[in-house]
Amino acid sequence: MAIAMNKKGIFFTFAAIALSIIILLSFHTYTAYRLKDDMESTEVRISTMNNFVKDIDDSLGDAAFIAGFRSLLSLEDYIMDYDRFMGEEDSPNLATGFKDLFLYGRITTGINTEPIGLMENNTFLNWTERMGVQADKTGIELKFTINDAAISQSEPWMVDVSVDLEVEAKDKKGTAKWTISKAITKRINITGFVDPLYLVKNNGLANNTIRKTVVPNFEDEDDLNLHLISSYYIENSNAPSYLMRFENNLGSSAHGIESLVNSQKIEDAGLPTNSRSAVDYIYFGTQAVTDCEVKKPNYDWFRLDSLPNPPNHLAFYNAQCKGGGD
Repeated sequence: MAIAMNKKGIFFTFAAIALSIIILLSFHTYTAYRLKDDMESTEVRISTMNNFVKDIDDSLGDAAFIAGFRSLLSLEDYIMDYDRFMGEEDSPNLATGFKDLFLYGRITTGINTEPIGLMENNTFLNWTERMGVQADKTGIELKFTINDAAISQSEPWMVDVSVDLEVEAKDKKGTAKWTISKAITKRINITGFVDPLYLVKNNGLANNTIRKTVVPNFEDEDDLNLHLISSYYIENSNAPSYLMRFENNLGSSAHGIESLVNSQKIEDAGLPTNSRSAVDYIYFGTQAVTDCEVKKPNYDWFRLDSLPNPPNHLAFYNAQCKGGGD
């Protein structure tokens, strides 16, 4: 009887050990699968965040372009409404005015802050807020810190809108976190914008849209006539750049452009005309030059500056004074 009881005890002992092994193996298998699932889930979250952060580059670039484009249009509207250049009276200079528009959609004049309608819901900060809302829907927290925003010019027909910022992206479950410094630059073609010089000098009554000349060179008077009557623009390093014109800075620039003022359009608008070289920054400026009436095309109001004064537009446009001399 004792032997039988011992055999049963041994049997139950082995059974208990086997069951324990099965339970342990099952537990480890479950844990391994769960760990694998967790790792795969984490990888998916990290991959999602990584792709989202990559997409932010394009989104931020688009936002900078849209906000920059609208800011330039808003600057045009502002100087036309107030009939003054940036930096005059209590208007901010170009750099300050642009940054304020780009980020906040406003211009501060003295102690007054004026919102500009064209920037409503379209500032750079508005766009980053919308990005944050979309990120939140995917379980990602986005935070943007804007260090600076500026506008500059690196070639005659383009302006550069640049934004320096930091982007912090964090998974709500604490899976991953990125903090990235970014320097974004978007280029805007100035073709189609209105020349600020004409806006203020002609009281908004005889404006001129910036269009690159279609005349490759000035071989004869027909080429010059087309360029003149159309008030096209051409590159000239003696002329001011597009951005310089916002502040009535009529100095020279490596990115300078110039047009020939069609005085007939100004007269038709009921404005007084100047008997000066038709080159816009000379015509609207105070620079002392020697000029003369041009032989061809023959308009009694069309004058160009000539020798001995640089930059000698008579030679630049391959024209002659009436009477044949310089």
